[in-house]
Order: sequence, then structure tokens, then C-alpha cells
Amino acid sequence: MSTTTPATDGRPTLSPVSAGFIAIYALAMFGIWMAINLPASVTLALRISEIDPGGKTTSYSIAAGVGTLTAVLANPFFGRLSDRTRSRFGRRRPWIAIGLLGTTVGAAVIGLSDTFPMLLLGWVLMQAFVNAAIAATLAIVADRVPESQQGFIGSLSGAASAASLVIGVFFIQAFPSSILAQIGLPVAVALVFGAALIAIFRDDSPAAEPLPAFGVKEFFGSFFINPRREPDFAWLLLSLFLMFASWGVVSTYTVYLLQDMVAVPEAQINDAITLSYVIPGIVAFIVGPLGGLVGDRLGRRKPVMIFAALVGAAGMVTIATSAGVVQFVIGVTLVSGVAAGIMMGTYIAFGIAAMRERSAAARNLGVINIAITLPFSLIPFIAPVLLGIGGGTSNYVALVLFGGVLTLLGIIPLIGIRATR
Repeated sequence: MSTTTPATDGRPTLSPVSAGFIAIYALAMFGIWMAINLPASVTLALRISEIDPGGKTTSYSIAAGVGTLTAVLANPFFGRLSDRTRSRFGRRRPWIAIGLLGTTVGAAVIGLSDTFPMLLLGWVLMQAFVNAAIAATLAIVADRVPESQQGFIGSLSGAASAASLVIGVFFIQAFPSSILAQIGLPVAVALVFGAALIAIFRDDSPAAEPLPAFGVKEFFGSFFINPRREPDFAWLLLSLFLMFASWGVVSTYTVYLLQDMVAVPEAQINDAITLSYVIPGIVAFIVGPLGGLVGDRLGRRKPVMIFAALVGAAGMVTIATSAGVVQFVIGVTLVSGVAAGIMMGTYIAFGIAAMRERSAAARNLGVINIAITLPFSLIPFIAPVLLGIGGGTSNYVALVLFGGVLTLLGIIPLIGIRATR
């Protein structure tokens, strides 16, 4: 575990964390992500098809939309509460515990529900409380990890997220007819590894500063960064929002791009979809920590993010000019594998370096989560305009190139960031 000593700039100097701590931290992130990623990708849809087979598509759309909104709001909100917590157990550990217990309750509600409204309640509980645990766990990187390790350890969250879904699928295969096992076992894994992190993180300190009462201003402050007060952080938010646009386009429209732009035959479409998700996922799992390590070694984050944006834009051009599945998969791998992996492996360390108030680390990282999530929510509303360019068939080339241009534009705000290179 790390210790702190005074530094000349007023911030504590943190000693490197041990390999044991890094391993437990990675396992805790893996468990937490699996607890929510598996139901979000598989289990929730299966459960809805059991409860509401006739209206499953509508019900699933409602659950997915409400769940995403809950996650986006809950992350910075619970992060704000974590930043303000003055418990003798610290300010991160209580919210990891509360988050995991609430996630367990939500999972139980989903597993035992026999109506869609009850299932939706369980899903909202899961999304809200798992994001409390995520916000507190990510903030540990800012609290206790020295800058020389922040890139690598911060990248473990993205790598753990990618690995959690691949490994979590085995729970589905092992218990094909038990929803309780499918949704409960990943939560059990999160509880075990989360408890291990709580146990090893013994020097978690409470919020030390005198804090104003948590009123309306503080509540809405959970979701907002004042650009005048934190210009570097505001520039980073804009950059991340733009850079994640290409990933948002690809992840949202992969199936339709294959069907309508590449014109993959119906008999081959399932294999093409599988390749378009599995290969980039494996690449992102490998590239993310490497991107974090490179940033740590260089002591610089901007060049790493610029490289990711350039790769993402190149991938979008590759997709837009695809005449077959092979070229399409190469393009998707560049965007969702290499570029997205690097960005996910770098943004936490970059965010910590750019933020002015480390005491609000959990809230700030939650606001970053909003910035990188918004493109996935907004692209579907913008897409119809781009798809309609030129009339006739849907103009997917315009949509893809638009995402690539936004990603390149994301480089420009980095120039305004002065706090880090």
C-alpha cells in the first residue's frame, strides 16, 4: 500500500503501490464490471424475454434507456457524496461497500421479479449502486496512486471491463436455465474481490476539509464543472466527448453498417458481427494497459491521446471505404480496439492530471463518464440527418466520416490544457 509525504507543490507525494495492491485492485474492478456488464449485455435481455415475451423489444429498450440514464447521473452524484464523506472508515471504502450491497439487492429483485415494473426497479437499483462502487473505486487512483503509476493502474478499469464480459459469458453457459445464478454469481465475485480491496485499503482517509451543507447547489454541482474555475478539466471534457464520437458511431451501427453498407450476405452476417466485436475487444484488452504504461513512461498524456485520435480517424476512413468484411473488421479494430483501448487506458490518468481539485476526484471522474457516454446517446439522434444526405439509400459513409472528423477535432481542445503535457 502507498504512503504519503509532503510535497513542495502542496500535494502529497505518494510512494508506489505494491504489486499485490495492483492485483487486488484489478480483480475488484473486474468483479464490479462483471456484476453490471453481464446483465446489461445478456442477462437482462434474457430475463425480459421470460417475463414479457410479447413486448420484449419495447420493454428492453425502456430498460436500457432508463438504466443508461441512471448510470450517467449516479456516477458523479455518488462520487460527490464519496468526496464529502468523513467516516472514520474513510471516504471510499464505505461507498464501495454500500454500492456492492445495493447492487446485490437490485440483482435479487431482478432475479425474483415476475413483472416488468419490478424488474425495472431492480435494474435501476443495480445501475445506481454499482456506479457508487465504480466512482469510489476509480477515485482510489487519484487518492493513493503516484503519477508514475496512474496510467497503468487507471487503464486496468477498461481492461477489466473488457475481460468481465468475455469471462462472464461462462456463467451463462454453465447455468443456462438459472437466472439467479446468471445474475447472482457475478455479483458474488464482485462482493468477494470488493471486500478484499476494502480490507487492503486501510489508509483510506476521510474528507478533511470543512464542507458546505449538501443543498441544491451542491446537488447540481455533482454534474457540472465550472470552466472558469477548472479550464484544463473543461478542455479535457470537450476533447473526450469529441474523440469518443467515432467509437459511438461504430458501436451503435455495426450491424447496420455490415448489412447495408458492406452488404454482407444474410448467411454470413452472424459471423461478421462476431468478428467485429470479439477481435476489437481482445485488442482493446491488450492495448489499454500498454497505452497507460506508455503514458507513465513518457510522463505525458497528450501525445498518447493524439495518437489514439489519429488511429480512430484512420479506422473510420477504412470503414467508410470498406468493400468487404476483412477491411471492415480492420477498420473496426482500429477504432474500437486500438483507439478506444488507448483512450480508455489513458483518460483516468489524464483526468487526474487535469483536475484542479483532487479532493473532488470521484465527482470529477464521474463527470468524465458523462462526457465519454454522451456521444453514444447523441449519435442516434444526429444520425438520421447524416444518413439522409443525398437522398436514396442511407448514407452510412457520411455518418462514418462525420464520426472520424469529430474525433480529429478532439485534438484541438488538448492545446488548451496547461496542467499536463
